Amino acid sequence: MKEFNIGKQFNSHPIGRYYSDGEGSGEEFREDFLLPMLSELEEGETLSVIIDDDVDGYGSSFLVEAFAGCVIYGHYKPQELLSKLDIVFQDEEYEFFAKRISKYVADAKYNSEKYIKTQKA
Repeated sequence: MKEFNIGKQFNSHPIGRYYSDGEGSGEEFREDFLLPMLSELEEGETLSVIIDDDVDGYGSSFLVEAFAGCVIYGHYKPQELLSKLDIVFQDEEYEFFAKRISKYVADAKYNSEKYIKTQKA
């Protein structure tokens, strides 16, 4: 099992959907952190993503782009992605965000959009 702490290893203020929204966006998290980590998992291995350590909360735009974007842009089917992720939190208030992540991923339409990177070269 691999582990990633969003607040400590990515950004303590994750916000926005796209690179163009600024540092700490869902697109940045997905493209630069989540997808590379998922691709390194061994068969049957999961990635534990800690969501409540040094983070005040999440907007839906970040969560949709970061997690459901893996499905929308054709990297993983919903159940495949959910089986690879373990969303971890100690603070009970973050259960809301964990449930939102699962719902956004489960509801995402596989490969429904073509990915166009918003980061300027």
